[in-house]
Amino acid sequence: MHCPFSRFLSIWSLLPLLFAMCVAPCPALAEKGVITPGITVKSTYNDNVHFDDRSDFEWLAVPTVKVEYGQEDWTLSSGARASLFRYSDLTEYDRENYALWAEGEKELTERLRISCAGSFDYDHTFEDELTESGTVTAQALRRRYSLTPGLSWAMTEKDNLSLSLPFSETVYTGSDNADYVSKGGTASWSRVLNNERTSLLGQFSYTNYHFNRPDGYTDQDVYNLLGGMRYKPSELLDVTGFIGLGHSRSDVTFNRLSDVDATETYFSFDLSGTYHREKWEFTLGADRQASPSTDGEVTVRTRARVSGRYNFTERLSAALDGAFYQTKSGGLISESKKRTYYLQPWIAYRLTENTSLRFEFRHTNIKNLLTDREQRQSRTALRFEYHYPWFF
Repeated sequence: MHCPFSRFLSIWSLLPLLFAMCVAPCPALAEKGVITPGITVKSTYNDNVHFDDRSDFEWLAVPTVKVEYGQEDWTLSSGARASLFRYSDLTEYDRENYALWAEGEKELTERLRISCAGSFDYDHTFEDELTESGTVTAQALRRRYSLTPGLSWAMTEKDNLSLSLPFSETVYTGSDNADYVSKGGTASWSRVLNNERTSLLGQFSYTNYHFNRPDGYTDQDVYNLLGGMRYKPSELLDVTGFIGLGHSRSDVTFNRLSDVDATETYFSFDLSGTYHREKWEFTLGADRQASPSTDGEVTVRTRARVSGRYNFTERLSAALDGAFYQTKSGGLISESKKRTYYLQPWIAYRLTENTSLRFEFRHTNIKNLLTDREQRQSRTALRFEYHYPWFF
């Protein structure tokens, strides 16, 4: 096997550009703020790369930079990240992912605050799909632009109303995947009860997806209405729960075939809780949500997550992360039903205030419940991280 690090050299020349793009929005704010450059290097043995029944050593370098600046009534931050993947033998899986982002918040009055966030991603779909839905997809290269303005209004001392209007456009390289645009809005309300430990919550969201397929187009509307509460009896325990209904409507148009349409109503929830002591922290979560598809089918994903961490000393800690997914599509064009779970124990040691070393193992199991086909993957990795904040 040959060493893959030589192929990083052509990428390093882009890092000053990433740094400049990150710092450029605020050249006049040099009197104070913080810039945090960092680097993560990870070496992994993967016994089933991309679930393709082949093993290899994977090398990952992630240089990052983040700029933060703020005063009493406003804040601004921006950042850049490059994720550079290299393989010892399976060079066809070599890839680079890039991300730029910026966000800001301004307090107009004591009760009204506005915000805006934007990002640009040049990446591949494999990692996101596996993390969000537990589904293995092809490694498709894409460009993704997003912008989310929003506001938060403290109507009274106990009532708060917030609104966000996300917009994103995804453009794929090649014609195998459909480009799409998503837009919509989310309105959230909260009220703190008299005991100041309990809050009532409400949320309504609407998202429209428009897929531009080679053989036609797909329009999909997704609505969600959720209600719930947050309970925080002490600094140690924090529990939040939403429950409600979702509804989707799909119109699928073909250039040479008959058009199809479908509607579906589904049960939805989002539960999370955290309990922590001086040396350990435990988090449990579960949610059920719908995601769109090019063919107009709604894939309903049910997911449970668990995480626990224990700090042996100020420098040494260990943790266990895990998740279970089940996804199911309704069968407008095709039918699918899959189950995925993973377990990831790790142990970390903080060498200095800004430097850490981490050894981790992750096992993933994916099963097609319709065909009983099962896929397994084990990853053993050593990760080094360094971040250094520089105040100006």
